[in-house]
Amino acid sequence: MKILLLSNSASEHTQKWALGLARNGIEVGIFSLNRSEKKWYEAEPLITILHEPGENKGNSRLSTKLGYVFYLRKLKKAIRVFKPDILHAHYATSYGMLGSLSEFNPFVISVWGSDVYDFPVKSTARRIVLKKILASAELICSTSNSMKDQTEQYTKRPVRVVPFGIDPAYFAVENRNHTSITIGTIKSLEEKYGIDLLIRSFLEVQKRFSHMELNLLIVGDGSKRAEYESLVQSLGIQNKVTFAGRIPHEQIVGYHDKIDIFVSLSILDSESFGVSLVEAMAMAKPIVASDVSGFKEVLGNEECGILVPRNSVEAAVEAIAAYIADPESGKRTGANARVRAMKLYNWNNNLDEMIDIYSSLNTKKKSSKSHVGH
Repeated sequence: MKILLLSNSASEHTQKWALGLARNGIEVGIFSLNRSEKKWYEAEPLITILHEPGENKGNSRLSTKLGYVFYLRKLKKAIRVFKPDILHAHYATSYGMLGSLSEFNPFVISVWGSDVYDFPVKSTARRIVLKKILASAELICSTSNSMKDQTEQYTKRPVRVVPFGIDPAYFAVENRNHTSITIGTIKSLEEKYGIDLLIRSFLEVQKRFSHMELNLLIVGDGSKRAEYESLVQSLGIQNKVTFAGRIPHEQIVGYHDKIDIFVSLSILDSESFGVSLVEAMAMAKPIVASDVSGFKEVLGNEECGILVPRNSVEAAVEAIAAYIADPESGKRTGANARVRAMKLYNWNNNLDEMIDIYSSLNTKKKSSKSHVGH
């Protein structure tokens, strides 16, 4: 079976799906509008890069109709060369639009969050565009039930929930004893992820526990990094805060291991799943998370972590302080969170489910061709 992924080759999500499929004997082609600086696919013979731009200039071409015509010709050529059984676009707008225009069938779209939460609320025209894109897909995939509900507002096409889980063997619990307490997060440094709220919360927690050695670890990069670094400077806590930048996925476990209390204070419901949150759960970390829809679904209940109102520094401070004051409660919720992650978000199971979806669509396609032939 041959799957053509319309997706950003620089994205760790794309890389994980492509490698997982290839290691299960599926030929994977990738048509990307961005360039991956790391040649992560070179050691996998079943992965073929069908398109990457010569250099990264963003997707500005897609802001015009001519941009779609430009890439559509290239995509149709890639389809003729690769001869996929299924075309799968990751992210409904841009890649989904391109896949829709190709008129290839079967066509699958995976929604990622902002494409169905943020994009359609900006104008009536955008809602119409999103509905047309989703209508062109035979099947739509979502990583969470909350995002499935959001997507179904714009389509009557079937929506399947396939979480983007974690490898149980990779995210193992180390149980190391740290001499200090590190509060941390692993997120892109963008406004929607509430990094400024985390910084201000850390300041207040540090004041409350001034007799203890507390540190803040922020892993990730983004357009707001300079702003957040300036905030840390202005608050006078630069010697307590580390900006680790973006790190390779193979080092993620090591950074989770450095964190004693994992905090994720996203402010928008387009945070529809939260991969780093699931990773922290798998490593049995005490968790404080905002009450956005995806986090509520992933954590499930208060036995697996503490949910706080979004945009509330005060609530975040109280939750973090509760874990510091009572470390045993953190151990209990962390253990519960790991059990939940292993049960619901096992990457091997998620991968099997996606392969089953592909197989079903491919069988249906062959059956339809056979029927037409007769």
